Amino acid sequence: MLSRWLSGWPLWRARGERRGAAVYLSPRSVAAALAVPRGDRFSLDLRADPIGQLADAADVLREQARAVGLGDAECNLVLAPELYTVTLLERPPVPAEEVREAVRWRLQDVLDYSPDQAAIDVFPLPESASRERSMVFVVALNKEALKRLVDRVHGAGVRVGSVDVSELALRNIAYALHPEPDCSVGLLRLTPASGVVNVSRGDELFLSRRISGIPGEHSEAAWEGFKDRLLLQVQRSIDYYESAMGQQPCSTLVVATTHGWQDSVVRYLDDMLPVPVRKMYGELAARFDLHLYQGMQPEAVDWEAPSIAVRNALTAALPAVGGVLRPFFQQEPGAAASLEDAA
Repeated sequence: MLSRWLSGWPLWRARGERRGAAVYLSPRSVAAALAVPRGDRFSLDLRADPIGQLADAADVLREQARAVGLGDAECNLVLAPELYTVTLLERPPVPAEEVREAVRWRLQDVLDYSPDQAAIDVFPLPESASRERSMVFVVALNKEALKRLVDRVHGAGVRVGSVDVSELALRNIAYALHPEPDCSVGLLRLTPASGVVNVSRGDELFLSRRISGIPGEHSEAAWEGFKDRLLLQVQRSIDYYESAMGQQPCSTLVVATTHGWQDSVVRYLDDMLPVPVRKMYGELAARFDLHLYQGMQPEAVDWEAPSIAVRNALTAALPAVGGVLRPFFQQEPGAAASLEDAA
């Protein structure tokens, strides 16, 4: 039974030898991940597979769960960006427990269904970025669509303990890699289906923007036609964080892509932006001991020179990696909101 929509701000504290389990669900891919802390590192079992449609998800996830050893673990279900909306709105002047309902009808022009059919949660924009007005990110998803997604995961024999969104899962990764409270981290993830650029500092998410115009094909010509549009969107996001929000300069931009484009994207953005740009797999190597499964067998990953297939799998599964970090964050009281009406 669905009990939570993750929206809390974590503190980076491992709780003993607890396991973290997560699955990622999108219309094009499914991933399963299991993490166990080993000192200041994590042992991470991970598998990602493409799917033709969401109807195929349960069969693929069932096999993934056996491969990585999810067993009866309670999983954090991370949803792909294309499955929900995120809107930044002014926080209504009501008690915290009433904010979700107070913002519901402000979504009428955003949703293509009635707001009373939406499962909604909110998480705050940091106060230092809000200036004169308190703002909240509002996540919305049709209740029936959410129920169908959870039912698909249950149909694979996987238990769902919480539901997460990709923006917060990616924030978890940035925090795990750069937990310093004065370190501003940009994180860019690109797949054929969606793109997201986050800017976070410490455990707080300041900005999240969807990348538009991503080509469906993987050719060099497609990259040449897209690269300037990508640069403009990333540059505007970083500028907005630093100037409009009045924040310190961004310390680094970490990039994960499919398409086999990661080297090209990193090289181009590093040349064009006044921010150091790094490859995600190089960052992950500092924190994770990875076992990447192809079928039922794990493949040793050469972090120095991972293959394009490995990079694609890591990018596809990245929200699941962020999802497994949830149990190792100490949640503040009242941080997770109930979605009992979507159960």
